[in-house]
Amino acid sequence: MLEHAAMTRKPGQRNSLSWIDDGEKYAVIALSVKLDGPVPLQEMTPRHWVFEDARFDMPAHWREWLGMIRTEEVEDSNLFLLSKMRSQAPEIVDAETIELKRHAGHFYAGLLLASPFAPAHKPVMLAGYRQNGEINVRSQDDYEPAIPSMVRHYPPVTLAELQLAAKIASQIAAIETTPLAGGHWRLFRVLNLYLEARTIRDNMDRLHQHCRCIDGLLVPDIGNTKRQFKSRTELFIGPRHHDMMGETYDVRSDVEHLHENKHLEVFNRAARIELLKKLEIMEYIVRSALVRIILEPKLWAHFANTPALQAFWALDDRRRRALWGATINPADALADFDPRYISDAQLGGP
Repeated sequence: MLEHAAMTRKPGQRNSLSWIDDGEKYAVIALSVKLDGPVPLQEMTPRHWVFEDARFDMPAHWREWLGMIRTEEVEDSNLFLLSKMRSQAPEIVDAETIELKRHAGHFYAGLLLASPFAPAHKPVMLAGYRQNGEINVRSQDDYEPAIPSMVRHYPPVTLAELQLAAKIASQIAAIETTPLAGGHWRLFRVLNLYLEARTIRDNMDRLHQHCRCIDGLLVPDIGNTKRQFKSRTELFIGPRHHDMMGETYDVRSDVEHLHENKHLEVFNRAARIELLKKLEIMEYIVRSALVRIILEPKLWAHFANTPALQAFWALDDRRRRALWGATINPADALADFDPRYISDAQLGGP
């Protein structure tokens, strides 16, 4: 963590201070991503702002502390997720700073749920304040970057996804402060597992973690895990996918028990393509399910913790479907899939 650095505008540069006023504290996450259009500074919720292309120019001792390569990465960021507030004591790191960092973090989590994007390098969160025309940085925290999908390498972030991300962020904060019987540990455990899974480089490990996320929403009975992985996911994706879900669960079990060699020791392109398709579908299912749950307050109490989920899965099927709503189409995960553009080397082949 770096304490108290100041950012100023260089002669001839565009004004990069317009996003923050004197006397305001901020937490901002800087990303280097592909955008599908301009993103002018705008308030998306009272806690979440977004803007593009304001350059952060690091002071000399910041550059020395971060190193040249990392400083250049931060300065080259083009999308900024911001939370800010006016403060009576902007220079003090206190509960206000913690709150701003929490809301900015929720915004980033919301974007990971709203979009399959991947940044060009590690996102960074900066927190501090502006006073006397200078932006002061009081802390810096790195995030592990999301791994690009082989199906959609670097899809552009859209304005609609940013709007959805801000809405998800607000709902995450609301869940945190809503008194739910039994608490909300399990829902946030699944959410955190998903966010971590997006950063895992190994495809098999990432597939395993996405399946664990789905398990976390299903709470299958011991001894019936595979059967209920197939049957209970009907609620999410409909009833015509039992074979695919059963095959995927077998792969998940192989990874769990260190039997990946069954899939990886001998290179078979067709088999690797099928594994990749399963990975994309599982990621899409858990991401879509989490977005549905977070955005629908009526679902919070049912997915918050283990006893609530057990009661939910014990409900009459018609009641569960009425609560959940329309099914997710897993084929949407492969809408851009074309194996001709995926090389053997990307699949781990020679």
